[in-house]
Amino acid sequence: MKTSIWYHTKDRQPDQSGYYLSYRGWGMGGKADSDHDHGYLYYHKKTNRWYEYSGEVRAMHPNTCIVYYWTDADPCGWVENDPPVVSRVKPKDNPALEIAWKNVEEAIRQYEIVKSLVS
Repeated sequence: MKTSIWYHTKDRQPDQSGYYLSYRGWGMGGKADSDHDHGYLYYHKKTNRWYEYSGEVRAMHPNTCIVYYWTDADPCGWVENDPPVVSRVKPKDNPALEIAWKNVEEAIRQYEIVKSLVS
């Protein structure tokens, strides 16, 4: 299983323009049904805005997306780089990975505590 860290857009935006796996919330600009969804959305660094479409700046959709969370993880890359599953035998658990992931979760939990204390 691959893991990734998600960022809240009010805390951190991407360092450069490009497509990112994102979660958009209610009230999409110009979208009639104003639903929420996830998918690859385009972030334009110069304007500090998220778009449903990419390309030249002048060709972008005029309405921006309300993106709440994003990650620089690339699930498509994961699929392309991983071999297909060929065995139904469960691999041995890796204790080092389990400990490392628990440490990441604990660090995120502590960050959230500190963030709520200083807000």
